[in-house]
This record gives sequence, C-alpha cells and structure tokens, in this order.
Amino acid sequence: MIRWLLFIVLIFCFGFNQAPSELIHRFIVLPTSNLSIEGKTNVNSFSCSIKRYQGTDTLILKEGGLLQRPVFIKGKVALQAKHFDCGMKVMTSDFCETLQYKKHPAIVIQFYSFQKLPRDLNQRAVFNGTMSISLAGVSKVFEMPCSIQPKHDGTIVLSGERMFLFSDFNLTPPEKMMGMIKTQQELKVSFKLDLLLDNSF
Repeated sequence: MIRWLLFIVLIFCFGFNQAPSELIHRFIVLPTSNLSIEGKTNVNSFSCSIKRYQGTDTLILKEGGLLQRPVFIKGKVALQAKHFDCGMKVMTSDFCETLQYKKHPAIVIQFYSFQKLPRDLNQRAVFNGTMSISLAGVSKVFEMPCSIQPKHDGTIVLSGERMFLFSDFNLTPPEKMMGMIKTQQELKVSFKLDLLLDNSF
C-alpha cells in the first residue's frame, strides 16, 4: 500500500509523462471531503459549506504513458445541496432555495484531465485541471488550478478554487428586505477532496 501510494505521489509531483505504459489508478473519495461557496452582499460576506461528503464515488485516472495527458475514465463527485450550512438557519434555507436544491439535489464536480504546472510556494504539486461543475442543473466547463498533496496518514488531498458568477449557472442572486440587501454576482467555489488509493482491484 505504502509503496503504491509513494509511486502515485511521485507521478503527481514529478510529471505524468514518466510512465512507460498505461496505468490505471483508483481513488476512493473519503467522507472528510468538503465543498464551500463564498460570496458577498452589500452588507456583509457569507460562506456556505458542505462540511462532509456523504457519497460513495471513486475517481479512476488513466495515465497513458509518454507525453500523454492523464485523463479521468471516471471523474464524477456528487454532493447533496441540502447539506449546505451557512451558519444561520434562514440564510441556509435561502441559499438552498436559490440553488433549487429540491429540483436539482446534486452538485456535481466532473474531472476530465490534468496538466502539470510549476510547483507553488508551498511546494505542492500543482496542475491545471479541466473539469465541470453542475449547479442547479447547469453545467459549466472550465479550467481550474488544482493542487495535490500527500498526507502522513496515507491519503492524498486534491483541492482547488475558482471564481464564478451566479449568472454562469442561470441563477439570480437573492435579495432581502424589499431589495435593501442584495447579493453580489461573484462566487468563490472551493473544494477539498480527501482521496485514498484503492488497491483492491
């Protein structure tokens, strides 16, 4: 287990183009994974988060050998919008309603491929990830800088963040008190996935 984990980390850290042949890697998404959405109103800021992942998704990554960009055979992670917590009951209810959580219960992150970038200031392996986010039934394909970092307990942390607009997902920012409190268009979406290498296959 440790030997395979170190091999995967070396691939992440030093480049995917070193493998002589095709390799398949499976990563189990752990419950400690989380997602947050931050924004501002004309009065204050807010942060709403899904603090624990409650699904059973597994990511499957194919590393195709020399000069081939790694691609995800299976890259979907689905989180339930009803589990968002904004710190206050009324705000949480308004936020979930804005996301149309009853009609579109799942927020889906779909990974497609990675391209290695120079290491960041914390010496983490950094990649440009091609992915999509489905929010309120609307999917947005984009590129996002992601970092991958091994932990002492043998897991790997995959994280990233990006700015969006409510309008990217055909959503209208909520207003309160007859329009006196208005939510700004900008949103920062952040995720942290704790992954465990699956050696059972």
